[in-house]
Amino acid sequence: MSNPVRLFLSAVPKDAALRDELDVCLKPHERSGRMDVWHEGRVGAGEASAVEARGRIEAADIVVLLVSPDFLASDRHHHEEAARALARSAAGEVVVVPVPVRHCDWSWTGFGRLKPLPAGGRPVNAWPHRDEPWAEVTRGLLEVAGQAARRRAAGGGPRPGAAGLPDVGRCIGRDAEVEALAAAVSRDPPGRVLLLGAAGIGKSTVSRAVLHRPEVVARFGERRFFVELDAAPDAASAAVALADALRVAPGPDLRQRALSFLAAGPAVLALDNLETPWDGGDQAGTEALLAELVAMPQLGLVASVRGAGRPGRVAWRAPVELRPLGPAEAEEMFCAIAGEEHRGEPALTELLSLQEGVPLAIDLLASAAQGNDLVNLRAEWELSRAAVLERGGGARDRLRSWKASLELSIGARRMTAEAHRLLAVLAVLPDGIAQRDLPAILPDAGPAAARALAQLRLAYFEAGRLKMLSPVREYVNGAYPPAAEDLGRVMEHYGELARTLGPLPGGPGGTEAAARLTPETANLDAMIRRGLAEAAAGRWIDAAAALTRFARFSGHASPLPLGRALEVARRAGDRRREALCTESLGGIALRRSQHAEATARYEQALPLYQKVGDVLGEASCIRRLGDIALARSQHAEAAARYEQALPLYQKVGDVLGEANCIKSLGNIALARSQHAQATARYEQALPLYRRVGDVLGEANCIKSLGDIALRRSQHAEATARYEQALPLYRRVGDVLGEANCIRSVGNIALRRSQHAEATARYEQALPLYRKVGDVLGEANCIKSLGNIALRRSQHTEAAGRYEQALPLYRKVGDVLGEANCIKSLGNIALRRSQHTEATARYEQARSLYRKVGAVLGEANCLQSLGNIARAYGDAGAAGALYQEALALYQRIPEPYSIGWTHHRLAGIAPDSMAQRRHVEAASAAWRSIDRMDLIARLDEDFGA
Repeated sequence: MSNPVRLFLSAVPKDAALRDELDVCLKPHERSGRMDVWHEGRVGAGEASAVEARGRIEAADIVVLLVSPDFLASDRHHHEEAARALARSAAGEVVVVPVPVRHCDWSWTGFGRLKPLPAGGRPVNAWPHRDEPWAEVTRGLLEVAGQAARRRAAGGGPRPGAAGLPDVGRCIGRDAEVEALAAAVSRDPPGRVLLLGAAGIGKSTVSRAVLHRPEVVARFGERRFFVELDAAPDAASAAVALADALRVAPGPDLRQRALSFLAAGPAVLALDNLETPWDGGDQAGTEALLAELVAMPQLGLVASVRGAGRPGRVAWRAPVELRPLGPAEAEEMFCAIAGEEHRGEPALTELLSLQEGVPLAIDLLASAAQGNDLVNLRAEWELSRAAVLERGGGARDRLRSWKASLELSIGARRMTAEAHRLLAVLAVLPDGIAQRDLPAILPDAGPAAARALAQLRLAYFEAGRLKMLSPVREYVNGAYPPAAEDLGRVMEHYGELARTLGPLPGGPGGTEAAARLTPETANLDAMIRRGLAEAAAGRWIDAAAALTRFARFSGHASPLPLGRALEVARRAGDRRREALCTESLGGIALRRSQHAEATARYEQALPLYQKVGDVLGEASCIRRLGDIALARSQHAEAAARYEQALPLYQKVGDVLGEANCIKSLGNIALARSQHAQATARYEQALPLYRRVGDVLGEANCIKSLGDIALRRSQHAEATARYEQALPLYRRVGDVLGEANCIRSVGNIALRRSQHAEATARYEQALPLYRKVGDVLGEANCIKSLGNIALRRSQHTEAAGRYEQALPLYRKVGDVLGEANCIKSLGNIALRRSQHTEATARYEQARSLYRKVGAVLGEANCLQSLGNIARAYGDAGAAGALYQEALALYQRIPEPYSIGWTHHRLAGIAPDSMAQRRHVEAASAAWRSIDRMDLIARLDEDFGA
């Protein structure tokens, strides 16, 4: 290089060794002709003088201050050399770069607002290996030297700056924002607009895109300027950056010459990172500069600001705020950088979800994906987290380093000590913090600290919560762990929530408890897991177990750390807590109809309870094993379990357990169509539930009595029972009970041929079943929707529904549901006159009904087989099948089916007397049924 950039190194004699280390790093670049370095050590002993040093400062393009306590104490170096360098810097004649070499507070000095090297201002002698900071200092000085060389090459007068305008780069998913900003600055007179957003959200890219829009080019021609202010700590530095962007030559009156150039005609400015000088401590000076700019009537202005601040003295138009990209735009951006071969990969969807639409994070992630496998990149993310979001050579470049970008916001003046504390706490809470919890989490300062974080866009408010984007959280979590006192307070807060509210769902106050806990599930998981890692983990095991009822009744089981709690209890030899955790996991599995897993858990917990002499825990496990047997239609085994558990509950005086066993025995009677016995059991259990104030048990009994009424075609009574039970379920937050009631009301509507209402009820219940993971309820809803399609003669749709439900019934071992599906497929085959297939279906279903003692189902199969025999003209076989079915219907009894079977027997009677006898019997049976219910049942069958 024929005209090297001149560097002046200012250092006190005590720091000569450190200065010489930097000199060695710069020597190769000096030898190449890129720079000319001078410092006192370059002259012989005794030859250096203050006069020569001042001359070197006046000729320098860059002055490097090696800051230390001795430097600040030196009149010559601090008050003469540094002061003169700052004066020339204010005039735009030189760049001053502080390099802290030893620990000291230099924030109060005239150069205290300048951006130091290394980034972040960590002193060189504080690094374990000094080669690393010197390498970063050298890279930074080379960048500054390049800028100085370009500025010198610009010549003596200002020239139009569009020739040096930076490229747009990738601007994806921002068309609406760019269009709005371009329209604002292109109007007459030009508008002044703030562009707001968080770190890495793409403000610089959008600002550049605006300057390249066709309407902006047509309006302003070459007079379009992009001004980078992220290294300008005050108004004087901002004016220099402005002049540099305008390509105004250094010299006296630099600011005025730059302003005069702008005022000469229409122009548009994009002030990037305006918050640096405005929020950096020179608010008044920055606003004064802005006032001079907006006094020019033909000047359009776009100013990007991190956070939500709005500099004064400007009549800003409505600000434009950038939000995270959507999934499609995020994928588009990633593939534009990493390659189209990654589009649609499952691993890409997961990786992008972790970046939450932050463009810079996506850009850096895509760079890391180049030549990489996405599964491997996902594994790397798990190990390194936000460290993945760094591009080579980008340690100081906010556009190449997620760390550098975030640190600009974290280091802002508005970041109070309390805001720093809240930032660290927020990073360990994946669900964010409810605003009502802020005073408890950060006493006396929570709301004010939250405001500071939101204004800097390091966090945001959403639905009453303070939240943090995932890439921000990952970086802060690694770089700024919370103070022990703050973390302890947070853990206690969420631990108490778990222990206090976790047991309430399914009982009084359960709905409110579930609503309070639901948005905190990931926070509860994170804090309990931390607690389980402590030496005294017992109370954290209790906290995990306390959330079982919440998990069972709300469906939020996935994030709960019960499995981890079980490991900790087992390792500690705490058998009681081991049994508690094992039983709790069984309860969640049972709620999700995962019967094999639930059985294994209860069988593991049972001997543990017996060893520690916990009779109540023993009884609970036995009863739950009975529940599983009942769900699998293994009625004899279920009854034996309940009869075994009942005296254990009575032994310890547990009225609730006693009531549960009695109710469950009623469930068995109901499943066997023993309605009178079932009714007696429910009516025996109901006052016991009311005695102990168990709202859920009361609701279950009432609903079961509704089920009996429905089976007996007493629809009015059944509806009344369900409507009585539904608010009780909602009161305790039992989503499954609520779903069951809604589905049952749908069943009544279906019985009455009110197909639209029935469909609405089933579709209302279906997502509730899926929410709590109840496979059986899901299967029942799907099958019922198939029944509606069948009633409407939509055979293809009906068959599809039954085929969808059948594997769900088999998955949970529900033989009765499986049989019902197979029988319904037989009904479809019969309607299509596919008699062979129909016969096979009915015979298959009949054997399943017999297996579980479902008399009504078996009778219905016999009647359908009789219909097929009748269709073949075999009256004898049909009559025998009808008589066999009739005997079963009379056992239940089922008056509607009794009447219908007599009606069919009348149709094949051998003589008029027999025919009359069957007609009279049918009439007598139907007269015993409510008239409206009878009409509905007849309409239902005729419609089918």
